[in-house]
Parts: sequence; structure tokens; C-alpha cells
Amino acid sequence: MGTDIAVYDYCAFILLVVIAVDYYRTRVRGTHRALFMALIIICTLCAAVCDATRVRFAALDGVSTFRFLNMNTAYIMILSFIPPLFLLYVLATTDMWHKLTRIWIKVVACALPIIIYIPILIVNYFYPVAIEVSEGKALIYHWGYYLGHAVFILYMLIAYLFIKKNVRPIDRKRFYVLTAPIVIVSSGMIISWIIPRHHIVCFVITICILMLVLINKRVEDSVDSATGMHTYKVFAEDMNTNFMTGKQMEIILLNIVNFEYAMRMVGYDAMLKMMAPVSAEILRIMKKYHAQFLCYYNGDGKFAIELSKKHFPFANEIADEIGRTLRQNIRMEISDFELMINTCLVLCPDDVSDINSLFMLISDLDKAEADGKVVSASKITATSDFKLKKEMSAIIERALTNHYFSVFYQPIYDTSTGRFASAEALLRLRDPKYGYISPDLFIPIAEKNGAIHSIGSFVLEEVVKFIASPDFAQLNVDYVEVNLSAMQCLRGDLAEEIISLCNKYEVDPSKINLEITETASAYSQSRLYGNIQTLSNHGFTFSLDDFGTGYSNLMRIASLPLNIVKLDRAFVLMEESGGHHVIIRNLIEMLKNMKMKVVVEGIESKEMLDSFTEMGVDEIQGFYFSRPLTKQAYIRFLKEKSAS
Repeated sequence: MGTDIAVYDYCAFILLVVIAVDYYRTRVRGTHRALFMALIIICTLCAAVCDATRVRFAALDGVSTFRFLNMNTAYIMILSFIPPLFLLYVLATTDMWHKLTRIWIKVVACALPIIIYIPILIVNYFYPVAIEVSEGKALIYHWGYYLGHAVFILYMLIAYLFIKKNVRPIDRKRFYVLTAPIVIVSSGMIISWIIPRHHIVCFVITICILMLVLINKRVEDSVDSATGMHTYKVFAEDMNTNFMTGKQMEIILLNIVNFEYAMRMVGYDAMLKMMAPVSAEILRIMKKYHAQFLCYYNGDGKFAIELSKKHFPFANEIADEIGRTLRQNIRMEISDFELMINTCLVLCPDDVSDINSLFMLISDLDKAEADGKVVSASKITATSDFKLKKEMSAIIERALTNHYFSVFYQPIYDTSTGRFASAEALLRLRDPKYGYISPDLFIPIAEKNGAIHSIGSFVLEEVVKFIASPDFAQLNVDYVEVNLSAMQCLRGDLAEEIISLCNKYEVDPSKINLEITETASAYSQSRLYGNIQTLSNHGFTFSLDDFGTGYSNLMRIASLPLNIVKLDRAFVLMEESGGHHVIIRNLIEMLKNMKMKVVVEGIESKEMLDSFTEMGVDEIQGFYFSRPLTKQAYIRFLKEKSAS
């Protein structure tokens, strides 16, 4: 053995030290995956040291036979622990721990080989059953040594069978990532048998460790820099896997309800800094309970904590303490301003059974009353709105197929001429099962699943067909307003579609005013500006809808070819409450000086009609005149008004 080559062990040692330092610095702590990878690194590092040392001992005359035997035994023993640890790593990576409680017999059976093999190595000191050192420090191998190889291969085979059965149906990419080390290490073992002088086993294992660490870097590095917690992307991936494998979960959700409002007051950077002490408090409490857990930060002040099963009985207590501690200990730099925190306890799959429902729950938690109590998820998921939203994708698809969508029209009053010179086209959905469904419920989901493009095309064509009809020609209406969603504004072929529709039905583009929201105006500026400029050049006009509720500023308004600015109903409520009259009047005057037509929405009383008319708005829209009407009802409404 004195002529053996141990340079591979030296390379493995150097690589493992670098990997260990980097892994300790960057890994997410508190997870089984991180724990078992750390143990694999440590075992491989120790095995490489033992292997290199035993090669060195074989070349030194002053080293006793007993010391040489010890080093060989230590190497074999440490190496034998790596395959079981890899199997545990696979379990942790695929989050299959919840299945272990159902297959205890298989768990015990898997543990038996290593349990049996370790005593064999111990017995070897008294009776040579594995390895024996002969004269000249030559190693004699017995059946126990070959049994170790068999145990090594057996665990690799078990890991492969588990990956093939449980991982491949869920995630093919993960299947190949976890299978590769089995193939590489098995190949290394075969090479070591063929060329025993080259000690490459530890080096091959090191290469596999490096590969797993680098491939999983996208997960391990998907850590929010402000909180040190897993990001939304990792949360989505983990939850999707958990739901697909049927894992039972207890999740604590924490939403800072007034996060956006606070961000506007103190700025994004200040709120980002505040997330660090918030996460520190959460982690401190979790450690206090000695809990195994996974923490995620999903952005915008939303946290999620997945508890281990043994802590399910304490979930309500933990959630209550976290919420109470955050309210007491976390303070804004603004006097008399406290963070409003909603805490919710979710049992999966009892409360929510799929990932889409979980995301809806996280969103709806902001709407719950922030009274300091832990909210049970069942109270939110049992509401009719939540149940409706769960089915919304199917409802939208059904509505598109069976023509359940319709376009209503709300008249808009011109203060200078005293007539209803325009109207806003509004989408309505009447489902046979649920009746009329609010756009506030189906539009956000349509934007997420992509159906908004088909819906938007439907509205555009319905409006263009109406304008092209003989009925519209008799109404003396200047134009109809059509809303464009944020997702529609990002379409590269939007301008082409609208221009093509008008050409098809021979409609004058000036008869259509396209509304974009403040939220849409905050998206990709180049795509938005390109669409608006192209359509504007063809004669279409544009308005900014819901001004005062989004993120637009006057510079952005001035940079867009807008003709109309629509004041949100929030300004009507401000006027009704009193004390803001001067602000509203000056805003209207400033917009008119920018050559904008000003429209106010949400007028419901004669008093507000007179007030905004006196302030100089050009057009007024609201229930005071009419609710949104079907096409035929709108035609009758205008005919009645023109006759009176």
C-alpha cells in the first residue's frame, strides 16, 4: 500500500474546506436539508483525512500495526455513514418526512444494514472479519470488508428507488439532480476496484457534493437579503411540492396590513430595514420553542412559517406570541404609528388543499380585521367570496365559452353642454350558478391566469360593434371609454388589434377613448408608451383612470399623450368630509392648465354634483345620474333624456 496515490484525497480535502466555509456562510439554517448536507461534508472531509493518513502510515516504518488498523477502520466506518446520510438528504430535499410515520417497518429495515455493519467493524479488533494487517502493512480483506461495499451499494440503490418512485412524478429536473450523484459515486467505486492504487472515492464524493451545492445554490441563495428568510419563489416551490405529496402542514401567516401605507410615509428603504428586526423577533421566538421550522418572506410585509409536526399542538400559542411581540417591540420612526399585523393559523390540507387557495388566503388576510387575535384560516376560507374565488378560473373559462360576459354602459354627463356626451363601457359577468359576480373578484384572477387578454378583446369588439351600429349613430354620443388592464397594456400587439377592429367595422378612432389605470402606467414604460403613441397617432384618445389611488405623478402624466384625467371617488369622499376643498380645486385647476379634460367619478348626490361643477370639472359620472346599464337600457336612457 506504500505505493498508493493519495493526491485525490488532498484535492478532496482542499475542495471540501472551501465548500464547508462557503456553505456555512450562505446556507439557510434550521432545515433538515442543510443539516444533512453539512453532515455529508463533515464525513467526507474526515474520510479524506483518514484515507490520506492511512496511505501515509503505510509508507512509514515507525507507525505501529494497531495505529494503521485504526486508521483503516476509521476510514471504512466514516465512509459507510455517507450513503445513509445521502438517503436522509434526499428525504429532506423532497420533503418526504411526513411519509416516514406511515412506513416505520421500512424505516427500520433501511436502518438495519448500517446498524449491523458498525458492530462488525468493532468485532474486527478482536477477530479479523473485515480487514487484517499482515507483515509489511499489507491489508488482507475478509467478508466483512466486502459487506461494507454491499451496504454502500444497497443504500445507493434504496436512494435511487425512492427518488424514482416519489420524485420523478413531481419534478423531473430534481430527479436527475438527485440521481446524478448515485451514478457518479457508483462509477467511482467501480474505478477504485479496478485501479485500487488510486484512492478516488472521497474525491468523487466531493465532486458530487460540489455539484449538489452549486445546483441548489439557486434555492439556498434565494434568501431575502433583508430578512435572511426564504423568498417567495422558494415558498411557492416548497408549498407546491408539499401539496402534491399530501404533506400535512401547520403554517403561521403574518401580514403587515398597513405595509404599503407605511412605505409611502417613510420610504421603501426604511421599510426594508424594518423587516430585519421583524424577522429577528420571529426567529427568536421560534428558537425559544426549540421548533423545527421553515421561515419565508413573501414580500410586502408578508411572512409564512411552516412548523414541524411535533409543534402542531403549540401552533396557536406560537402564533399569538409572535403577533403580540411584533406589535409591542417593533415601532416605526414616526410617532404614534404602529404596524397593524394580522396573524393566521393554517392547517393544510384541512383549511386549504392547493397552492392557489393558499395564495388567495395570504392575499385575503389583509382584509381581515387587525384586532390582535390569531385568525383561524377556516373563518376566511368558509366565506362565500373565498369559495367563489377558488372556482373563479373555471367560472371565467365557462363564461368565455358560453358568452356569460356582457358589456354595460354608464352615462357620463358633460357640465358645459348639459348632455350625456359619453359613456364608460363596463364588463359584467352573470354566471348561471352564482349570478352577477363583481369585477373586483374576477378581474385580478383573470390577470393572473392570462384570461384578461381574451376578456379585453371581447370588450373591445363589443364596444366597436355597438359604435358601428345604427342605434349608436342616433344617440349623439361623442365617444365611449374602454378600460385597458395593466396586462393588456404590456401586449406588443395591442395597438394592432385595436386598429384592426376599427378598420373591420369602419369605426372612427375618435369615437373610442382608452382608459389606463395609474397602476398600469407604473409598468414597463417603453411598451406602454409605444402602444399609446401608436394608437394616439391613429386618432384614439386616452384617459388616466382612478387618478389619486396609484403611483402616478404629474411628470408621468405630462409625459403621456393623455386627453382626460379621471378623479377617483376618493376625492368625492374628501369633499364630503370637508376641509379639502382648496386642495381639490387647485388640483382640478392645475390639470386643466395642463390642457387635460377633468372627469370626476362616484357622484351620488346633488350637493356633490353642484360642488364639482362649481370647481370646473368637465364631466361627471356616478349613480346620481345612472348605474351601469345594459346596451338596450342605455339607449332608452339617452332617448328619454333627449326627449325631456
